[in-house]
Amino acid sequence: MMINTTLQKTCIVLMLVSAFSFPQQISAQDDIEDMNLTGWRFGINMGMYLANKNTAQFYSGEPQNENSIQWVLNNYYWYQEILQELNGNEIIKNPGDVPQDWMGEYNQWRQQYNVAQGDTSKWWIYYPEGLKYDAAISPGFYAKYNFNNSTGIFIQSNYVKLKTSGIFQMVIDSVTYTSQPAYRQGYMRGVEERVNIDIGLSKFYTVGKITNLYVETGFHLNSTRVLENRIQIGRKEYSIINLYGNRQYVPNSNMTAYDIYQGGVGFGIFLAGGVKFVFNETVAIDLGTQMYWKKVKLEGYNNFYGDYYFYVRLIFDLFGDSQ
Repeated sequence: MMINTTLQKTCIVLMLVSAFSFPQQISAQDDIEDMNLTGWRFGINMGMYLANKNTAQFYSGEPQNENSIQWVLNNYYWYQEILQELNGNEIIKNPGDVPQDWMGEYNQWRQQYNVAQGDTSKWWIYYPEGLKYDAAISPGFYAKYNFNNSTGIFIQSNYVKLKTSGIFQMVIDSVTYTSQPAYRQGYMRGVEERVNIDIGLSKFYTVGKITNLYVETGFHLNSTRVLENRIQIGRKEYSIINLYGNRQYVPNSNMTAYDIYQGGVGFGIFLAGGVKFVFNETVAIDLGTQMYWKKVKLEGYNNFYGDYYFYVRLIFDLFGDSQ
């Protein structure tokens, strides 16, 4: 992890130095020079967003996380539902299916928590490791003011909904009241949305009749909100977000569920680059890659990580000759 972090920082520094110290004329073409590209330009982004997997572990349901699987299993009523579901639908695996290399740890756990044979009140969970987000489509809006034909400042905003899922394993001694632990799987998923806002400097260098290389860099803000963190055991689904505060959920009691907001505002920096095709003074297309070095506001996962965005951007001049 330290090597990857150092490499990412080094790449950012080298790309910035090379981009903005590069000569401003690279075989400039008369066609570009004759155009007037100054003033406002607007764009629409569409691309693929790859979020860093480290923050996906927020949804794993581990005891130290803000949302814990144990919160559901420790509720008496949900616990009874789960037992009935596991018994009634024959989804319990044979106790002999428990891997042998688990048995030593299982026995240590039983001794540590004084779990007797046949005790169905305590669970032992293997939490999912290595969770990662699915790649997601990210649309956005872009506005830029060109000081001259090659340099300008811009702001852009992109939206993305990220999803992750995984499997956790449970061992209990045992729903079938045998002398061996039963082993079965549960499923978890997390969904979050992010709004990314980038403010920075943009510059491009002409290399062909309509072809240009461009680089963008600047400051990044993001707003993250957790939309869902759920588990499924058999056919039963439960949110592991605590909606009831200090109270225990009781069915048919008309309990009020709180509107829980998890997430917040994070920040960082970004570096982007790619190929710009300038067709005329009104229309251009960017094919680019953007790398973020940022933190997002998820409790317990607030370190800086790198995200990536691969996009196509259509740029147009709304004002035409009037600007």
